[in-house]
Amino acid sequence: MVVELGQEYGLDDEVILKQMQEKIGLSLEKAKLYLAQYGK
Repeated sequence: MVVELGQEYGLDDEVILKQMQEKIGLSLEKAKLYLAQYGK
């Protein structure tokens, strides 16, 4: 959901990755996996 919302609002993937790390506490590797899985 975070990935989809970020993309809907036109955020770059790097910004989405950073927010998942800061707001949710994911590692960069885990955030990249989520981005690949749920990104468009």
